[in-house]
Amino acid sequence: MPALIKPYSKEMRSELRDIFFETSTLKEFKDEESKEAFFTKYLGFYLEHFPHLCFVVERDERILGYVAGASESLSKTLLSIQPHLEVFRDEIIKYPSHLHINFHKDAQGHGFGRNLISHLESILKTHNINGLHIMTGPDSPNRYFYQKLGFTFQIVKDFQTSSILFMGKTI
Repeated sequence: MPALIKPYSKEMRSELRDIFFETSTLKEFKDEESKEAFFTKYLGFYLEHFPHLCFVVERDERILGYVAGASESLSKTLLSIQPHLEVFRDEIIKYPSHLHINFHKDAQGHGFGRNLISHLESILKTHNINGLHIMTGPDSPNRYFYQKLGFTFQIVKDFQTSSILFMGKTI
C-alpha cells in the first residue's frame, strides 16, 4: 500500500509524541515535567495552535512521520515558549513560517519528508505565506536534506551553550 499524507487529528498525538522522542537528540530529563515542557516547546505547541498546518505520512495504518508548521513564528504565544526566536527577528520577517519534521528511523531516506514539506508549502501558499524557515545545529547532517529542498538562506547565531543554524526558503 502506498504512503498517504493525512491531516493531523488529536487521536494521533500519542504516536507523534513517540516519534518526537525517538528522534530527539535529548534523551534524558530531570523529571516528567521537564520532559513535557520540552515536548510542548518543540511539537505540542504546534499541534495545539496550528493543527491545520500539521500532517502525517501513514502507510499500512502506521504513522511514519510528521511535519508540524506555524504560520507566524513571531507570535507572542510562540515567543513566550521559544524566546530565542527573537534573535532571528529580521530573518523571520522574510521567512515567517516555521516547521518541525521527524520520521521513524526506518522511514527516513525514502522521500516521505520531501513530499510532506512540499505538501506543507502548498498549504502555506494558499494562505499567502511566501517564506519558510527551519532551525537546526550548524553541524547537523539534516542541513543537507534542507539544502536539497531549496533552503538557501543560512545564518548561524551563537548562544552561550550552543549555536543555531537558521535556514530560509522562499515559497
